[in-house]
Amino acid sequence: MNMESVKDEVALRASAISLAFSLESPFLLRCALRLKIPDIIWKAGRDVSLSVQQIAAQLPSEDPDLGALSRILSYLSTMGILQAVKAEEEGINMKYGLTNLSKSYFTSEDINPRSLVPLVLLQTHPAYVTAWANIHERVLHGGDNWKKSSGNGKDFWSFAGSDPKFSAIFNAGMVAVTKATMEDVLAVYDGFKDVNTLVDVGGGHGDALSLIIDAYPHIQGINFDLPQVIATAPTLPGVQHISGSLFETAAPSADAIFMKNFLHSWNDEDCIKLLNNCYHSVPHKGKLILSEAVLDLTEGYDMIESANIVDAVMLNCLPGGGERTRKQWTELLQAAGFSLSKIVGRKGTVTKVIEAIKC
Repeated sequence: MNMESVKDEVALRASAISLAFSLESPFLLRCALRLKIPDIIWKAGRDVSLSVQQIAAQLPSEDPDLGALSRILSYLSTMGILQAVKAEEEGINMKYGLTNLSKSYFTSEDINPRSLVPLVLLQTHPAYVTAWANIHERVLHGGDNWKKSSGNGKDFWSFAGSDPKFSAIFNAGMVAVTKATMEDVLAVYDGFKDVNTLVDVGGGHGDALSLIIDAYPHIQGINFDLPQVIATAPTLPGVQHISGSLFETAAPSADAIFMKNFLHSWNDEDCIKLLNNCYHSVPHKGKLILSEAVLDLTEGYDMIESANIVDAVMLNCLPGGGERTRKQWTELLQAAGFSLSKIVGRKGTVTKVIEAIKC
């Protein structure tokens, strides 16, 4: 018997089993975040490690299951979210401390304003899970997977608009993405410097626009989103909130229009309608600035995998949504009267900045 082939077979089998159990990781992470375990350790001290008993004492329960907690902490250490440290005290096997990865998972914004906790809670929400469980129906019959499964007859946007709790989780998740994305955008793109008025289409509560204005205080910002979104938008320095739908009306007039992770929600036909309503709102040579994923097979396996994951989320939730290649972005923009000027982005990030000029 060829031992190398046996080793290969064992490795393949182990990989296959690992994939079968890959669902557990995000839900055990969700468990840790619901229990605020990283926050508990942080409050004890940045370089402090705590025992299972010490962590349990901070949980909102009079009789926590120490065995269950111990097993979850052990798993979190294998994920790199916590660090397992052999305890020196008698009767204690392990203590758990923080890692560099832990800072992404603090629930308190006072500790980390760029926490990804809301995104984890969104991606593990029961409505998302139900849709994933039925994704094969999208392949077999096409159509709107969300509407047929999680939405109970409502598409994603209608479902979010009718369920305040889900809407709050979704908005918080998008704010988390915005904070992470805008750090990359502002690091690689300086095209805002010659813009005096800027409209953010689909800008939610104005978080992205506020970060842009922090970096470029001369800009007068207009946050343009649906009425139900603008109704709960806070007052922000330099930001004017205007409600409306880009499908129904032109965007407010400005030197430039910014859209972040917006057009990937729609098919080409819908995107051209949206872009036409942007075209009439900017002057000749006015800018259209997009923050979107760009599929690029030359960027290496990790980037291709990340882009495909985002694309799969669109497939799951939005019937026309999806990511695009540079060629597809170029053709889409040209169809709406814009010329692609440049695409820039940090190495190792899927989301790029796409600048287009009105022809």
